[in-house]
Amino acid sequence: MPCRRTDWTRGKRDSARILVVDDDAGIRAVLAEALSRRGYQVQKAPDGLWVSRALHSGAFAFDLVVLDWKMPGLDGLVVLQQLRTFAPETLVILISIAADDQFRFEALSQGAFEVLRKPLNFGALVSLVERALQHVRRGRTKG
Repeated sequence: MPCRRTDWTRGKRDSARILVVDDDAGIRAVLAEALSRRGYQVQKAPDGLWVSRALHSGAFAFDLVVLDWKMPGLDGLVVLQQLRTFAPETLVILISIAADDQFRFEALSQGAFEVLRKPLNFGALVSLVERALQHVRRGRTKG
């Protein structure tokens, strides 16, 4: 069952829906606040299991996911694989304190848009989110 997505290509950027997934409540809150201040609709999720349930129930409608790698239960790479299966157009930015070149290569080869290392530079994250959404917007307008 394809997941419903917001068509933000015709409207303002604030119609883009972003999901922030991190098992650290403080990081979730700060990331959500940084993205909300830029006008995005942001929802927070505590773990990969939340994402998996939303995907399997057909209740997943996000344009971009900021996803932690190391989480209890389902880690970020498992969730990335599920996103590629059930919501293939959803952009994914993986974040991790343990991200190295090998992890980055693996994540990108599995379909992540980019990998950022914690501690995060929030300006860099916001710029990356904007670049990711512009990248898809350009792709949609070429067709």
